[in-house]
Amino acid sequence: MTRPRRKPIRTPLCGLFASLVAALVLCGCAHGGTPDLNAAKAFHRYPVYWAGAEMEGLPLESIDDYSAFEDRAPSGWSLLYGSCELEGTDHPSCAPPLQIQVSSACERWAGQQNEKGDLFRFRGATAVWRGGLPAKGGGEVEAGPLEVFTGRTTVVIFAGRRKVAFSAARRLRTVHQSRPSTLPSPAAGSLWGKLPCQGSK
Repeated sequence: MTRPRRKPIRTPLCGLFASLVAALVLCGCAHGGTPDLNAAKAFHRYPVYWAGAEMEGLPLESIDDYSAFEDRAPSGWSLLYGSCELEGTDHPSCAPPLQIQVSSACERWAGQQNEKGDLFRFRGATAVWRGGLPAKGGGEVEAGPLEVFTGRTTVVIFAGRRKVAFSAARRLRTVHQSRPSTLPSPAAGSLWGKLPCQGSK
């Protein structure tokens, strides 16, 4: 009996909270500009990549390290472009139009997925594209991700459409660069788990 009474209360509150957060984010972008990149620029374990302050009309809404809510050093970065509308009733959730995840090649590399035949050269780096899950009636539930392996960094791009994912990948540059340039080739052995840091994974 407790759950039916709580459902009508939780859903509107979650929707209201999400609306307030979205409004604050939009206001922050309108008046504060691009989210603060100082933490990413001060990070030196590996380069942090982004697609600029805006990507095909989608503004950069946030950039956070994976350990933002934990007492430890960053293990990766997540950049969200654009906003989304919450869906669902009990536990509303949504996926942004574009998300870029950046991590060390020590944490994620091509050989983990046995994708040797699917790799291709991309802007000097190596990449792999995974099609989304098929949806009933045609189309895809989720397009991608597109993964780019460059130097000792792995960049994973999630987008609703293949075109958007590749467009973002063409604009990738480090947070220290003002414009895209040729990407470094993957570190020797990093694609297949040959780095010392990959041995325990």
